[in-house]
Amino acid sequence: MNAAALSWIANLSLALIGMAGNVMGPVIPMVVAEYQISLATAGVVFTTQGIGRIAAVALTGSWSDRVGRKPVMRLGGVLMALGAAGFGLAPTWVGQVLSAVVMGAGSGMLDGAANTLIADLHVEKRSLALNRLHVFFGIGSLVGPLIAAFFLGVVKSWRMLYGFVAVLAAAHAFFAQTQNYPAVSGTTGDNKAELKTVRKSVLTSPAFWMLGGIMFTYSGMGGIIVGWVNTYLSTELTAGVFAASIVLTLYSVGLTVGRLIWGGVSERVGYIKTLIICSMGGFAFVGLALVIKVFWWIAVSFWFTGFFLAGLFPTAVAYGTGLFARLTGTVTGYLITMASLGGMLLPSLVGVLSDAAGLGVGMLAAPFFGILQLVFAFLLSKREESERADDTAVQIEI
Repeated sequence: MNAAALSWIANLSLALIGMAGNVMGPVIPMVVAEYQISLATAGVVFTTQGIGRIAAVALTGSWSDRVGRKPVMRLGGVLMALGAAGFGLAPTWVGQVLSAVVMGAGSGMLDGAANTLIADLHVEKRSLALNRLHVFFGIGSLVGPLIAAFFLGVVKSWRMLYGFVAVLAAAHAFFAQTQNYPAVSGTTGDNKAELKTVRKSVLTSPAFWMLGGIMFTYSGMGGIIVGWVNTYLSTELTAGVFAASIVLTLYSVGLTVGRLIWGGVSERVGYIKTLIICSMGGFAFVGLALVIKVFWWIAVSFWFTGFFLAGLFPTAVAYGTGLFARLTGTVTGYLITMASLGGMLLPSLVGVLSDAAGLGVGMLAAPFFGILQLVFAFLLSKREESERADDTAVQIEI
């Protein structure tokens, strides 16, 4: 087993997911114009992509605990390549919607396998390792809009853009296939019944659902920003395609820088405090970005939004896998399922609200769910304080 090569496979998985996710937003205005569809109809593509992602991570998390990480990683790359190719080649909107399902499934498998693999390899400082992993998601998110700007502005073909994504995904699948992965533990016949009981305890844990709420709102807010910022800036502030792409790039830079910072912070101040701080900052700055109307102040606000939101996903996964260390694949899969639900539902909700009341109103869903995210983080903190107090009381009695 080559741990360095496996780490790079995980890193490149996140970079690919970040890039592919961030080229969809810039493409949406052109798809709307080509097919003459409404914003709500265009938003369906986020929903179908989310459906594929949810189905994949919900099923393959526990599967990877049984068969290992390699089959999931390999299949994820293949499906993402097929979905991207289909999205670029399909001659109808329906074909592209169906291709988005396949692409979402591949993305979900890669996401779950990469996070689980890193959690397995770095038990002592999971948050630090997972934040470093998600730096590569930020790198992919950073270059995605720039790649999109090149294909849309220079090549002038959003279909060739998705062909490029398909080639990268296929190359990743080939690279993943060439490596040996660590064996998964606890999959013998004697342990399967016990693991089934442990799996049920995950779903009955209040901490899991609080973490799931943070994942849901985090991914939903990110999906709103990535999916609608270009359209919001072009319609509300009449910004050009390049200028709008720069704002999205700055948001991605904030994500990347944040993950370089929050990993170390979380190991020093604790995972719960990190979740609270990041939730506060994300809510404050996304709200500010939507209230002010000066373009460059908006750009700066979205940078800070990305910076604070950056620490949520990896820190939540690190905390969750620490609570249920025997089923890292299952827990990671469940948490990413919650994130996928947020990424699927909330951008589509913005499309519906925008058709009814305008995109300026629809975008306010982002700070609203930021408040909800902060509530979940505080509830998780209260639960941890309560459990600590109970443990102290037991020790005193003993």
